[in-house]
Amino acid sequence: MPHDPEAPGEPSDAARALLAQIAQFARERGLQLCGVVAAHEFDATQPAGRRAAERRSACGTVLVLASGGRSCWEHVVAAHGGRLEAARPGYHPIDAWSRAIADAVIAMLHAAGLGAQASYPDEPQPLNFRQLAEQAGLGTISPVLGHLLHPEYGPWVSLRVAILIDGTPFGVSPGEPLDFDPCTPCDQPCVRACPAEVYARGGGAQLERCATHRLGGGCRDGCATLRACPVGAAHRYGPAEERFRSAYSLFAMRRWLGVGRWKFVPQRWRRRP
Repeated sequence: MPHDPEAPGEPSDAARALLAQIAQFARERGLQLCGVVAAHEFDATQPAGRRAAERRSACGTVLVLASGGRSCWEHVVAAHGGRLEAARPGYHPIDAWSRAIADAVIAMLHAAGLGAQASYPDEPQPLNFRQLAEQAGLGTISPVLGHLLHPEYGPWVSLRVAILIDGTPFGVSPGEPLDFDPCTPCDQPCVRACPAEVYARGGGAQLERCATHRLGGGCRDGCATLRACPVGAAHRYGPAEERFRSAYSLFAMRRWLGVGRWKFVPQRWRRRP
């Protein structure tokens, strides 16, 4: 075992090496953002029902894996022979790719004597992944849009998985939020770019406007608001990835809101796909 999960303090050299191994393994597969946060620090900011310790009682550490820019998409497309078909109910190729990575990471942790399990953003009542990522130092939550902004990748970040790890093998307070505030001095072109006027200056969002606009055929090829963000513009998703993600999010929106054939399905069965 790289570190006694019951013993607080600094991580051992073996624990540091294990974390570096995990980060490299994920990076080589397109999840190049890796951060760690103390579960008690995250849980202190969350309401009942959304805390890590409620998912796994022994959890003391949460490891967050995310992709930035086009890297994950390129890996998944290559694994599918150069082309991705549309996602379908119960299967999303990028989610499946992320889950395979998570399974391998958990196997590494188990081999080191550490208990762990995965949690995903598409679960019913998911953990607050944006807050997790911010506390793990993977970016800053925009006070304008509510999206996570990374210093290099901007809003082009996809939060993929949280690994709930028993004890504190990587230290009692391993993560540290970034000192990164791109929105305060910005003139907010993202707000002006939204054709549905979803975002109000000073923060806040009227998401029903987004739903009405999208269900009416708007923003089929991607989000104009994200495109307008000056941070990380070089890492914007390519046209094929934007179309793929937009099509799937529209499908999820129809399902969640009960639009079309979904109106005949009880809401408890229309949980996030």
